Amino acid sequence: MTKSKTKNSNYLNFIYITVLILLIIAVVILPQVAIQTVFQGIILWATKVLPALLPFFILTKLLSYTTFATNSSRFLSPITNKLYNVGGVAGYIFFMSIISGYPVGAKITADLYQNNQITSGQARTIAAFTSTSGPLFIIGTVGVGFFQSTQFGFIVLISHIIAAIINGLFYRNKEKSPTANFTTTPPQNILNDSMYSSIISITMVGGFIAISYMILSLISYLNIFSLPIRILSSLGINESLSNSVMTGLIEVTTGLNLLSKTKTNFKLSAIISSFLISFGGFSIHAQAYCYLKTFQLKYKDFLKQKITHAIISALVTFVILLIL
Repeated sequence: MTKSKTKNSNYLNFIYITVLILLIIAVVILPQVAIQTVFQGIILWATKVLPALLPFFILTKLLSYTTFATNSSRFLSPITNKLYNVGGVAGYIFFMSIISGYPVGAKITADLYQNNQITSGQARTIAAFTSTSGPLFIIGTVGVGFFQSTQFGFIVLISHIIAAIINGLFYRNKEKSPTANFTTTPPQNILNDSMYSSIISITMVGGFIAISYMILSLISYLNIFSLPIRILSSLGINESLSNSVMTGLIEVTTGLNLLSKTKTNFKLSAIISSFLISFGGFSIHAQAYCYLKTFQLKYKDFLKQKITHAIISALVTFVILLIL
């Protein structure tokens, strides 16, 4: 390792430790704020996320032990190999991710890698276009729930999907892609393994949601966003808009809810929403990366994938709005 890399590593480690210490101090000083918001996050997870994701986690895990992924890949291989130089199983992962949303795509990719059905090179490419949100969240929660517009939700969803497909092209697998005819050795008790793995995974998701809610609450209580908001305000950017975007970069649902309460017009709201949903927020990143790190995908590379997905999504939304 060079001196430059060592220095950068030490610098990042110092920042990481400093942030953790500051968070611990904030929790000690403001225990009521921390406890209340962690509880709110757990309630959200238990009432909204757990019922929606647990069935997908269990069923997709069970499906990964069958020949379905390999068989379906035979039909999709000509397309996925041409576009991304990965096996046809990528089409199955993309479909399941689009249906169910974050972080199902990342989990299925990790499961198939651990089952030796895809290589690490394929998995890194697949992650670029299968880390997506789902229609239930985009149309239901964001479109209808936040912005009272089904059209808004459909515009953002279409942009999100098109951008994901395009984004994968920028991270095309450069390794020689083997065929999808892999053999797997399932555990003796498939149902038990699938249930255990899924419960652990969904519990981890709940932990990330609860901690994200706590961090956001502490940031708000301590007015940490006040300085960047004042700077952006001096440039003519609305304070409430700035706050919603910065919040969305950490926890997307809260940020989009705040955005819907601003006086931002339909077009700009759609473009910003597309960007934030495709970026996912660092809470989603943490959830997804728990799975993605299994095939040696560095976080800086995953972050790059999410940034390009977000930019492309915002641009596609802009074009769609021009056409409409």
